[in-house]
Amino acid sequence: MATLADEIAHVLHAHGVSRIFGIPGGGSSLDIIDAAAKADIPFTLTRTEAAGTIMAAVTGELTGAPGAVLVGVGPGASSATNGLAYASLERSPMVLFVDGPASTMHQHFDQQALFAPITRGTARLWPDDGASVLDRLLTTSTTAPEGPVMVELTAGDAMTDATAFLPTPSDAAGMPAKEDLDKAKAMIAASERPFVIVGLEARQHGETVRSFADALGAAVMTTYKAGGVYPANGAGFVGTITGATGEMPILAQADLIIGVGFDPIEFIPGKWPGDFPPFLQVGEGSPANPRVQFELELTGPLADILGQLRDSTADSGWAASGLKDLCAIVDRIYTPESSAFTTAAAIDTLAATLEHGTRVCVDAGAHMFSTIGKWPAIKPFGILKSNGLSTMGYALPAAIASSLADPATPVIAVTGDGGISMCVGELATAKELGLDITVIVMNDSALSLIDIKQQRQQRPSLGVRYPAQDFAAIGESYGWVTARAHGPDELKHALAVRGPKLIDVRIDPAGYGDDMTRLRG
Repeated sequence: MATLADEIAHVLHAHGVSRIFGIPGGGSSLDIIDAAAKADIPFTLTRTEAAGTIMAAVTGELTGAPGAVLVGVGPGASSATNGLAYASLERSPMVLFVDGPASTMHQHFDQQALFAPITRGTARLWPDDGASVLDRLLTTSTTAPEGPVMVELTAGDAMTDATAFLPTPSDAAGMPAKEDLDKAKAMIAASERPFVIVGLEARQHGETVRSFADALGAAVMTTYKAGGVYPANGAGFVGTITGATGEMPILAQADLIIGVGFDPIEFIPGKWPGDFPPFLQVGEGSPANPRVQFELELTGPLADILGQLRDSTADSGWAASGLKDLCAIVDRIYTPESSAFTTAAAIDTLAATLEHGTRVCVDAGAHMFSTIGKWPAIKPFGILKSNGLSTMGYALPAAIASSLADPATPVIAVTGDGGISMCVGELATAKELGLDITVIVMNDSALSLIDIKQQRQQRPSLGVRYPAQDFAAIGESYGWVTARAHGPDELKHALAVRGPKLIDVRIDPAGYGDDMTRLRG
């Protein structure tokens, strides 16, 4: 008989797991690494559990198969919670393996209780049924609404002969009721100015979504997670959307809003205007929505539903001039008044220099507004961003995962000085793996987004500013090719260098407050 670790590797292989990330403990981690290697599933050692978990989550999003990460008992487990929270809020299929539970009070706490609120399921794996339990959990992880699962096992159990798993049949999602489909078709047919909001569930259905929106003659905005699903050069593209005050005049001009794969976690908190047009939601999950009230919700296989609705062509009133007016509102939101070298100016340089098929991984922070608002993504997963959780320390781990899972797609990480500081050790991980990644550090020596809020509240400047750091020098210490850029010409020259590189971009943060005002009021 095979051991439980061997059966775990068989289950992972059957579910299409391509790699395991993490930092091993001295228990079952080592058994899983060995067994996975025999199943042609390599292990990547990261510098922190949080970064490794983000890499696993992003791998799950890009591949559709579960990402995988393993950590040690106690502190290893607790350090992985940020990545699991990301995966939970943003529908990333993945599995976390944790050593343990601890057999004494040393490093002991209830690890399953820790992860229960932020997973789709947890379990301890035992030799008699552990493989089958893991198989069922991975099926849950990849079924809408997708999300992470967590399992723990001891070294003793991992090396014990185990019962082979029986694959769990996957239940195909059913179509909505015919009367609901007919009502949706009628809503679309009656619309003159349909407006499509493309969300995270639509990332695996780019061609179908584009065909649907174009058939309706709809105006289209994409959430941060859905950048590129409807391309920035598409006929109906207006811009990105966050549910902010500055975007409401755009939506107010529609007579029907259609959410395609939209999840309310993608919008910032706020009250949805009561006099807005009806909202037709089409998705694979059924997200609870405290903000947006759906007139009608269709839940099921997204591509099949859109195929049913595609021929309900609206008599669209979005003339070219109307779309231009909507785009002008977006342009005003993301065009700074300052002539200084801002994040907006830096992203304009990137857009003028790089292929628009480049994948951009964006950290949370004030720089994210201009980065996502101005980057012209043209392919699904063109932008990777922690949106629901909005965690810092995301962009570099996400870029590493992207480069491993999809090496044919060029990738850059756009981060701030705070975000890169939270995961700077992963520069060594990327270097060791030989990955061709460009890291852009928007360096302004502050937690600028919080700094803005502090200034708005007329508080003294406390706790939001950093001493100036030379990230080019830090990058050099990790063996990276680096440069410093104080303006567009220096940035363009640095981007022309072939291969992996880190560019320390010295920007003027003075306009960030105005940026937020134009977007969020």
